Amino acid sequence: MADREEKILHFDRDGKRSGWLTLSDDPLLRVPITVVRKGPGPALLLTGGTHGDEYEGPVALMKLNQALEPEDLTCGTLVVIPIMNPPALAAGTRTSPLDGLNLNRVFPGKADGSPSERIAHLVTSRILPQVDTVYDLHAGGRTTVFIPSVMIHQLEDPGQMARTFAAMQAFRAPAGIVIKEFESEGMLDTTVERMGKVFACCELGGAGMLTPETVAVTETGIRNLMIHLGLLSGSLSTPIWQGQAKTRFLEALSFERYVRAETGGLFEPLVEIADTLAEGQPFGQIHDPAAPGTAPRICRAPADGLLYRRRAFGLVEAGQVVGLVARETEPS
Repeated sequence: MADREEKILHFDRDGKRSGWLTLSDDPLLRVPITVVRKGPGPALLLTGGTHGDEYEGPVALMKLNQALEPEDLTCGTLVVIPIMNPPALAAGTRTSPLDGLNLNRVFPGKADGSPSERIAHLVTSRILPQVDTVYDLHAGGRTTVFIPSVMIHQLEDPGQMARTFAAMQAFRAPAGIVIKEFESEGMLDTTVERMGKVFACCELGGAGMLTPETVAVTETGIRNLMIHLGLLSGSLSTPIWQGQAKTRFLEALSFERYVRAETGGLFEPLVEIADTLAEGQPFGQIHDPAAPGTAPRICRAPADGLLYRRRAFGLVEAGQVVGLVARETEPS
């Protein structure tokens, strides 16, 4: 690693250092990073742009990079990687155009692997050991829309689970959800959790677009998290989303709460995201362009709950997720 990169990664030195982690001479393989430190204390890593069609994280973190100075911190270290997957962001795609891989399925990576595997290895080997808490800022990309939320998993260690849940509450997103996910191997989530650290994945919008509300939710949540961890002083605040300033706590701990398309076609939503559904209630339907005279295939809620996730892109293939109905619960 170049001398400049080594200087950036001196986590025991106070001050603010910004630059690039360079994997090759290709400008698409320069990963931007900023380290801001003010003495000993908590160490937080914020990442965005893991997928190239999710924008709340990169925008909020680039603004944070520009504004935050060491004197703003109470103590501790903040590490910001606003665009973890520059090739995918440049292409506006979920996966990297350089190797076709999903960066969030190749952790902990390989030092001599493909571009995505090398990015994952760099983050795993050089950054993760230096921090206590990791928040990876996502959105639904062009295909999906979520209730802006902080997503965490059930953890076996009670202390780690308590710290993770407390950080989720402090973010004060419109929703906090404990979830069971497909394909957890290879995720940054799993890698960090196995190291015993606090991790959360934020899903902050979707449909491949930004809105003033989702950006405000992201920026407010980041500030709240930093206050909760002791990096900043101040009071927590709750952002407004859909006219309300509150957090709803959800669970989706069974794969049966996911609804997959039974056939390909054009997905038509029948309800809005965050609507309350009854078991069996239609929330969308799929029209078959090859048979325009036939009735659409109805997508029904598998259980009572809130529509936490919904298909945003009109064209859908058989087997793709079109909805996730979560159960509302009390924080505990």
